[in-house]
Amino acid sequence: MTRRWPLHPPPREGEVLSSWVTRLAKPYGMTVEELLRHDVAPPGTDTTSLTRADLDLDPPAGALLILADRTGVPLGDIRRMTIAGQVPWLLDTLGPEPEPGVGFETYVHQDSLLWATGLRDRRPVPGWRAWLPTAGPMRRACPLCVTTAPFFTLASQLPLTLSCPEHGCHLAPTLGAAGSFLGWEEANTHTTPASAAVRAMDVRTHQGLSTGAVTLPRRPVHVGVWFRLLRALIDELSTPVSKLDAHSRRTLEHIWHSTGHPVRAGIVGAWRPYEDLAWPHQQKFLKAAATAVHLIETGEIAAHGTLAPLLIPEPSVPADTRAAPGPDDHWQKAKDALHEAIALARDDPAAARKLLTVLTAWTDSEAAGQVR
Repeated sequence: MTRRWPLHPPPREGEVLSSWVTRLAKPYGMTVEELLRHDVAPPGTDTTSLTRADLDLDPPAGALLILADRTGVPLGDIRRMTIAGQVPWLLDTLGPEPEPGVGFETYVHQDSLLWATGLRDRRPVPGWRAWLPTAGPMRRACPLCVTTAPFFTLASQLPLTLSCPEHGCHLAPTLGAAGSFLGWEEANTHTTPASAAVRAMDVRTHQGLSTGAVTLPRRPVHVGVWFRLLRALIDELSTPVSKLDAHSRRTLEHIWHSTGHPVRAGIVGAWRPYEDLAWPHQQKFLKAAATAVHLIETGEIAAHGTLAPLLIPEPSVPADTRAAPGPDDHWQKAKDALHEAIALARDDPAAARKLLTVLTAWTDSEAAGQVR
């Protein structure tokens, strides 16, 4: 028989699993580790090594099932609060690659946005997984959200977004865990509005995570297409200018100049995948990606990649304001034309013969066609 917890606050929209479990433990005066050890871990599970990062990445299936039983929240909804629950949309797989380096090639180079596919250098990146920072899990939150309902979203824990979709302000790095102690990594943290381009990009990302689809100018697309579009764009934005022709170089420089940052976020030296970069550099790339999308949609720059048409609105076609003629309209036009032909035939013998030919064209009697 299921033993339902008497107090179990429901998960919030987009919340990551460790944040929700922290809030579940709080009414009972327990830590996350104590709750996992005493009432969530399946028999035989070693909870001593189970961390918050494990909860957010790929927790034991048995633990998710027990959480569903204890709270009444559907198992599928709980699994979507984890990275594993976003496979294969956010990333292709959490398991080993079938071939070393093929994951990066498939995810990042299969499509393009700014330039035709094949312009960028092909680099094998063994063990690569999309959007997962190699430096470890991130902890960011909205300064306005935490004042009323402190919690962490799944998107805010990845280098995937910059702003809060509700308040439109930049997320800030935090210390501690939502639901218990929560502080800011920087003492002078305050609310900073994000640009319109960044807000538009992040709203689409959150829309995709919550609904499975993203609305673009040309048509709605599956969220998996949106994530791959962004990741391909970030890779294009890291292209060395020496690899580009004059036109492409000007496009790249214009995008970065519009962000206020140097080309490639000022990175020099050996190339590294986005996931390996420090967060300050990742922030600049996300801002550049949002700027590029905005410039393409407004027509300020031209994009030639395979996914570029998705960001270019359909050309406007002037609507024909004339009403389509109905059956009565066609009959009235025929009668008017006949009256004109009869009036002309009264004064013009040639017109009269043409009219007679038309009127008798479908008769069987030759006599009927003789002019009297």
